[in-house]
This record gives sequence, C-alpha cells and structure tokens, in this order.
Amino acid sequence: MNILDRFKQITTFVFDLDGVLTDGGLLIYPDGEFIRRMHIKDGYALQLAIKKGYRVAIISGSQSEPVVARLNKLGIRDVYMQMTDKKKKLQEYSR
Repeated sequence: MNILDRFKQITTFVFDLDGVLTDGGLLIYPDGEFIRRMHIKDGYALQLAIKKGYRVAIISGSQSEPVVARLNKLGIRDVYMQMTDKKKKLQEYSR
C-alpha cells in the first residue's frame, strides 16, 4: 500500500488546543484573563478539512468561551474543554 492510499483512510482529526492550535504563549491581562493567539492559516485549514468531509475535534484541558466561539465559527462542533483526562475523552470520542 502506498502512502497516499494510507491517507485515504483518515476520517477525523483530533487536536489539543494550547501549543497545537496556539503558539503556546499567553497574554495575561491585569484582571487575570488569559488571551491565546491562534494562527489564521490553521483556522483556514480546519475549515477546509470540514468542507472536505473530515470530522474535527478539539480536546483541551483549558476553558475559554472566546476560543470555543472561534472554533464554532470555523465549523468545529466537537469541542471538549476542561478535560482532565484527554486520553479517556479521545477513547470515548473514537467509539
């Protein structure tokens, strides 16, 4: 089997958030709010994957309503925040 045939078997992409879809840095405002920075090209790629029929999920230990809103705007509906056991969530999601 060649490598392109192996890629055809992929149906779903699952990502963590911090350090994967962000640059890993945080801006911390005086009120204690954290601001994450996401790259617009990653957003475009995620939208394109969804348009091509792939499933996309985010499993993160953090919580941020603006981040959830951004991911939803990109078309990602499977967003799981505040997950203390990401492996368990991934296993549940994969069933």
